[in-house]
Parts: sequence; C-alpha cells; structure tokens
Amino acid sequence: MCRLVARLSPSCAAGFCIFVFFLLARPTSAQTWTWTDSYIEPAGGQSSSIAVDRQNNLHVAYRVVIGGFLRYAFLPAGSTHWFKMDLEKDLGDFNTRIVVDQDDSPHVCYTPREIRYAKFDGRKWFSQTVDPGAGLVGYDCSIRITADGRPMLAWYWPGGGFHYGVLREGIWRALILDGNGNDYAGKWNSMSLDSQGNPQIAYSDFPGGELRYAVNNGQGWIRAVLDSQTSQGGPKGMGVAMTLDADQAPWISYYDEQSLMVMHQVNGKWTKQVVERLPQFRNWGWKQFHSDIALDKDGNPHIVFESLRGLEHAWWNGSEWKIQIIIAPAIISSYFDNNMIMGKDDTIYVTYTDPLERSVKLVVGRLSSETQANDKVAKAGKQP
Repeated sequence: MCRLVARLSPSCAAGFCIFVFFLLARPTSAQTWTWTDSYIEPAGGQSSSIAVDRQNNLHVAYRVVIGGFLRYAFLPAGSTHWFKMDLEKDLGDFNTRIVVDQDDSPHVCYTPREIRYAKFDGRKWFSQTVDPGAGLVGYDCSIRITADGRPMLAWYWPGGGFHYGVLREGIWRALILDGNGNDYAGKWNSMSLDSQGNPQIAYSDFPGGELRYAVNNGQGWIRAVLDSQTSQGGPKGMGVAMTLDADQAPWISYYDEQSLMVMHQVNGKWTKQVVERLPQFRNWGWKQFHSDIALDKDGNPHIVFESLRGLEHAWWNGSEWKIQIIIAPAIISSYFDNNMIMGKDDTIYVTYTDPLERSVKLVVGRLSSETQANDKVAKAGKQP
C-alpha cells in the first residue's frame, strides 16, 4: 500500500489550494513538486484538453454533459478568471483535443459521431465537418497545425479504419491510414509533427493488442508494429501519447494490462522500458487509460497518467523513473479523463474531471524551489 501525505498551505480559499505530495512508500530523491488545484467548470464536464501558448495563456476545450456543449475556456497568464464560450450544442457524447498555432490561435478536433474541426480566426470561431458521410466516428482524435497554418487530423472510425486528413487549399484530403472492418486501429491515437511539418502518429490496434506507428517521410507513409501482446503484459497501445525530442525522435507512452510503458527511438532503434507496474485492471474500459508525455528543457520525459492508484506523475531524473501521486482516487475505478501540457518554463498543466464532483479542474505542477536549488535534473544524454 502507498500512503499519500499532503501538506496544505495556510491559504486555501475559493477552491484554490496548494498541496505538496510525497509518496512515502517509494523512497525518492530530494525532488518534490508543488501542485495547485483550481476549478475550470464547477458545473461538470468531460473530455478536457489543454494547450498553452507562447504568452503562457491557457486554452481548454471540453464537453459539458448537460446540453452536449463543446465549450472553450481561456485563462490569461497571471489571471485566475476563466473566459468561456460555447462553440456548439446538442452534440451528445464526444471527445475533443485542442492545440494552438504559430499565432497562438486555438484549433479543436472533436468526435460527435463525425469528425469535426473548429478554429478561431482572431475574431470569431468557425467550424466544419471533415470528410462528411464517411461513417460513424468515435473515441479519440488528434490535431496538429503546421508552421504555415495547415491543420492535420487523425481519427478513429469504428469498423472503417484509422483515418488521417489534411486541409489543403480549402479542401480536406482524407485517407484510410490503417485498419478495416475487422481491425479497430486508432481507438487511441497521438500525432506529432517534425520540423518539416511531416506527421508521425502512434496508435493502438484493437483487438489485436498492438502499438503501431506511422510516419510520413514527405513521399509516403511508413508503418510499423512497435509492441504486441506476444510479449508479457497482454494487449499494448492503450492510452498512447507521443512527443518528439530535439533530434525529431519520438517518445511514446502507453499502457498494457500490467504497466505504464515508454518507447524511445535512438539512432533509428527503438528502446522499451517499464515506467511503473500498475495494479491489475479488472473489467477495464477504454476510459481507464489516459497518458500524456512531454519533455522538459533538459529533454527529460514527464508522463501524467491515470491508474487505480490515482492521477500520477512520472519523470526521469537521469538514472531512474520517479513516481508521484498527484491526486489519490476518491472512489474505486476513478476516471480522471486527464490531459497534460508542459509550458516553456517546465510548468506542468493538467486538466481532469473530478471523479466525485464531475467538475473540470486544472492542477498545475511546479518543481519546488528547494529542489531547483539542490537537485539538478540530468541532461537528455543520460536518459534511458
């Protein structure tokens, strides 16, 4: 059993509190992170996604269950007041992802039984259906914007394959990247763009239980299976997330039925490592798997993920993975529905759904001043 201790600051008003968490059952170095928790949507919401722009303003998209709203929230840097706007309503159930472009304007993909795209042009929001009539869409989507402003999407079409689309000259050009009627590829998916604007996508295959990877080299797509259930741990690829390092090499976090895993490409070769052995999932559903990965200024990976232990933070300290529970589960099989982004100053921003209140919250993590002074994080060259 892991025991969680929280030190509460003297100031805790209006739902804005500071906690320092220590996982006592797992000895760690002097590193500690301070987490600040606050409300975004007290009335309740799900499937939140967060982006941070160059000015450290926060952009969040999420689903409001009652009314089926797609809601956008904006928090100016240094402020505690969220500005909110409903972009669509009566959408039913859907997931969403948000990014910002080179001009710090937000773009959103969402999946209300079709794949839709919304963007803010500096004055107003515009939305449209991508690949209309292609079939029933569900679960996750991924979105990235090239340096010249072209949106790229990836989405899951149950029974119809894993799709990729790009907007060129006002026309969406879509293709089936993988899968078929009997091969449910892309239920979990994550996309990054390299320095040339070429997409790389990590995604799951179900029920085959594989972690797959596709990269466009500028001439065509190359696909590979990175991990499969032929190795220990059962099905692979759930809750997948990906980012690229300074050398354009991918870091991928994902689950199997026993662990949180990470894969990293070094000099063209893939390495795999267990980040944490997890309590056994029982009768699991797809919402139990959410991970996000980001690299700090030194190139060290940080992963925020959910498990039966709660909402967790894992980071590489130069010699080993360190684990911290940000929020302990309030109930059995808590779903945090979390999403994470890291700011340019290595601040970690996480949106999640409170398992009890169903409210959408923001928790912000910063390396403690004591840690920054006494414990330097290893450079990327010392990574696993």
